[in-house]
Amino acid sequence: MEAKCSYCEFFGDKPHCHNCKIFNGSRTYVPTEINLTLEEIVNHINNNENVEAFNIGDYKNITLYTGETAKLIVLDFNKDTLASDGSSTAKVTFGILKNDGFFKMNAEDTNAGGWASSMMRARMEKFFAILPPVLKENIKPVIKKTAGGGNNSEVISTVDKLFLFSEIEFYGRNKYSVAGEGEQYDYFTKKENRVLENYPWLRSPYRDGSRSFCYVCDAVDSLCSYAYNCSGVAFGFCI
Repeated sequence: MEAKCSYCEFFGDKPHCHNCKIFNGSRTYVPTEINLTLEEIVNHINNNENVEAFNIGDYKNITLYTGETAKLIVLDFNKDTLASDGSSTAKVTFGILKNDGFFKMNAEDTNAGGWASSMMRARMEKFFAILPPVLKENIKPVIKKTAGGGNNSEVISTVDKLFLFSEIEFYGRNKYSVAGEGEQYDYFTKKENRVLENYPWLRSPYRDGSRSFCYVCDAVDSLCSYAYNCSGVAFGFCI
């Protein structure tokens, strides 16, 4: 008899109960849409110590303030450090990985100040503003680590509600960026999950130059581009 989790009774007999990482560490699980409202998702996260109802890659289609739809994807669990106490971790990191806009990292070709001082980081407030109210009310600021830019290899901390991914968070390695910018999210360990449209920016400054930031080129490689150039946006946040 196949093992079943404690959420079967509440959520119904779902495939996740038979092959997910909760019981056997399976990586063959096929992500499915979360059959709950956004309010139910948030309440479940807030009210349960272990979020067993969701798996890496599970998603929820949401409607933004603009009327556009977006896919909210589970990227990882207990990965990002909460800014509220600096030690405990957020239960779930979500990502919105498709955006049709193209944006500059900075008004000029410089990565001085890195992510902390970038125009893109300031623009995150505009992305935050178009999220559904229940998400905005429950997103938890986390501590992100990123190099200071301007040929500065020192890694500094910022507190962010929404954030771009670092090169290592996305690819699991540092090819063009400074070490120490976090750890790879579980969702991105699968090559097929690293295929994104519009060559989205990464928040990592190019470690050997003062003008560029890293961006997603394809599933296996990042590249660098001048900060004044336009590229896509994919971002994460935590609940």
